[in-house]
Amino acid sequence: MVTKQHLRLTKRLDCWLIEVVGTTSNHGLSLDDIVNLTPKFWDVWIDAAVARNGAATSLFAIQSNLVLGTLGPLVDFRPELKMIVDDLLTYKAIGQFCLTEVGHGLDAAQLETIVTSTREGKFLLNTPNASAAKYMPPTVPVLGKPCYAIVFARLVVDGTDNGIKAFLVQLNDGHTMSPGIICKRLPYRGNAAPLNHSITSFHQVLLPADSLLSDPRAPKIPRIDFLLSIWRVAVGTLSVGIMAIPALQIAAYITYKYSLRRKVSTPSGSSVSIFSFRTQQLPIFYAVAQAFVFKAFSEFATTQFSNKELEFRVRHGIATCFKTVAIRAALTRQESLSERCGVQGLFNYNHTSLCHANTRGAAIAEGDILVLCIRLASELIQGRYSLPGYKHEGLLAKYADGLLTTYQNIWQEQGGRAHPDFANMILPQAQTLVSAIGHSMAYNAAVKAGVDQKLLDLYECAVIREDLAWFVGEKLVSYYSFQEQENRAITAAQSGIDGWINGMNVSEAVNVPIVDDAKWAEFVDGLPEAPHSV
Repeated sequence: MVTKQHLRLTKRLDCWLIEVVGTTSNHGLSLDDIVNLTPKFWDVWIDAAVARNGAATSLFAIQSNLVLGTLGPLVDFRPELKMIVDDLLTYKAIGQFCLTEVGHGLDAAQLETIVTSTREGKFLLNTPNASAAKYMPPTVPVLGKPCYAIVFARLVVDGTDNGIKAFLVQLNDGHTMSPGIICKRLPYRGNAAPLNHSITSFHQVLLPADSLLSDPRAPKIPRIDFLLSIWRVAVGTLSVGIMAIPALQIAAYITYKYSLRRKVSTPSGSSVSIFSFRTQQLPIFYAVAQAFVFKAFSEFATTQFSNKELEFRVRHGIATCFKTVAIRAALTRQESLSERCGVQGLFNYNHTSLCHANTRGAAIAEGDILVLCIRLASELIQGRYSLPGYKHEGLLAKYADGLLTTYQNIWQEQGGRAHPDFANMILPQAQTLVSAIGHSMAYNAAVKAGVDQKLLDLYECAVIREDLAWFVGEKLVSYYSFQEQENRAITAAQSGIDGWINGMNVSEAVNVPIVDDAKWAEFVDGLPEAPHSV
């Protein structure tokens, strides 16, 4: 039965697909840009028009990065893929990426979906149990467009597990699911833009021989083979992280404009804007500073990540540092900025709470931040490799070096081997360590990019505030000297805030009622009015 809710969502999907297509055409994004990670590819993610709609952004991220990024390199020697790739590139078809399962998210390398080979050289795709069903990809038929998915499954040949392989599977034709494929739509995520997240399972689905995208032979090193097959997830770690920049910009812009509009009365009877209060200024100033610093950091991070001469673990480590500091900053600021909008911040139509819900999803997408940090911190502490770009003479470099040295000393004291105390004491601090390195890296990149010193001072204060106890313990600041430092930084930045806010160029992407009187009046006029008695 087609419900009114389904019809409304279908109309929204039409609009979102138009947004996605517009994003691709506006940036002139080609398959070459996607495959080779050109500056054009990275520039898309910093566009406020992309970040403003979480649902459209999710569809775009899946299709452009995960699906086309995986299929694109194969086209040259798999010409039969070209037609599908062309349709995906022009959004005549929809692409999905079916990796994680109900029972296997962080441990996707243990996934249970099975593909067995047939005597005719074809394959049978099966979901062996309920926990092996694919979780989250929005696989519901929509818009009359065929949907193709890259499905990851264990290839079993003559009873032997040949490891996890990627298969191209048509899930539906845009109207109905393909035979043997069951899709159950999940309830919509709380407060986020609605999307057809689903549970998808396979039952004796016959696949042609050319559906296999990976090398059919058993891998010499299964873990490495698996990581290489999903390497676009690592690209997504960075690209999803970059979207924190426009998220910060939009939230800061909305709260700043609202704070100028909103007036309160003084004891003398005059009125002042709530922006005049320091409590209102702090989260706005910090969000603006972080947005500018992260923009400079993104240029460093994307250049390093695109450098194929750099060891992949180092490239992924930089991406992890970026995502950790940028997404965490966006979540913190969005929450505080939403609060500073009072009751207006509770409503999705004003975007601050909506953007926060979308960013929560981004924190998990393409690599859960905590898990990424545990892996990176463990490898850095054990000295398996080091990261570039975070060493300088400032306080934030001392913070990063201080934490890393402390944990490396603990590791050495335990004989340089795994120990229960290491897991119990150090791993809970993994995110703090990675954040410290990421913040130092960001600050250094911003200095080299010529970011205004007033913004750099604000950024430094924001980081110190996060872990003030460490800086006090190391006698780098005192509790009260930091308050003075923060006050000086905010005061010095007063004259620049309007220019910085307007210089972010997000006004065209922000269409919310509370930013000016005219939009608020138009919004109120359009609200349904309760009937009167006759």
